[in-house]
Amino acid sequence: MKKLLSAMLVSVAFFAPAASAQFFASQTSAQLQATIAAQVAAGKSLADIAKAALAVGVEAGSLTSAMLATGAAGNAVIGAVIGAGGDSAAVMNSALSAGVTPAVVRAAALAAGVSSGAIDTALARAGQSSPFGSTPRPTGNTAGTGAGGAGGGSPSGR
Repeated sequence: MKKLLSAMLVSVAFFAPAASAQFFASQTSAQLQATIAAQVAAGKSLADIAKAALAVGVEAGSLTSAMLATGAAGNAVIGAVIGAGGDSAAVMNSALSAGVTPAVVRAAALAAGVSSGAIDTALARAGQSSPFGSTPRPTGNTAGTGAGGAGGGSPSGR
């Protein structure tokens, strides 16, 4: 009986780390995905998963990519990772890189409390246009002085 009990304790101890699926900062993408999938299967919410991963130093962009790769919805992932304190720019960039549409990124980030300005900046840096039109980018002389003379405007408008 003691041998059976000992064998059971050893097997439980051996398999416990795999069953608990803990995060650590240096996980590969595949390891992150497996940990996320195991935790989702165990009934944990994306918000709880994001909090646990960020707490041990998993980078927000990597976490976002891994969550999306497991099949989680873009809006849910963005909300969970930003809501857990993840860097919003990294989250939005990773979501865009994974194929989440700019409109979904914008809506989810707004719902998570990210300002429109920060969202526009992230979309522009990712080479995406805003769903409300393209983000204007300065070209050339924007101060109104220089080759056209002081005072700004076009020469014909002066």
